[in-house]
Amino acid sequence: MKERTFASFAQYETFIRHKFIQKANAKGLEGDELAEYVSKHEQHAAEIWKEHDGDECISQQGFITLVVWKDEQGQRRIGRGRPKKAAAEKLNHSIHVRLDDVTYAKLNSYCQEKKIDLSEAIRHLIDTL
Repeated sequence: MKERTFASFAQYETFIRHKFIQKANAKGLEGDELAEYVSKHEQHAAEIWKEHDGDECISQQGFITLVVWKDEQGQRRIGRGRPKKAAAEKLNHSIHVRLDDVTYAKLNSYCQEKKIDLSEAIRHLIDTL
């Protein structure tokens, strides 16, 4: 989670302008494209300020704090769902194996005994090699 505290709308607007000029430069935008990009985000920031009564919050507390939620990799969390796995944790390879009834029964009984699923059991058995 990242927090930014502002004492006025002008301070917030300056921060937004600087931030989106940097982002536009990173995207290679210049001239009218840059101005349009920054202007669009400044307008959006002003709408958010009004929507959340930023001026009222400053008059009551003397400041306003904005919070941006980030995940473990420092990326902004967008949407819901299962968190992204780190590259080291991803399972990238899938295999298909045909088993006879006896072997499959042994594997199933092993899974029930250890209370794990088939894939996890196979990975565990391969690790013991």
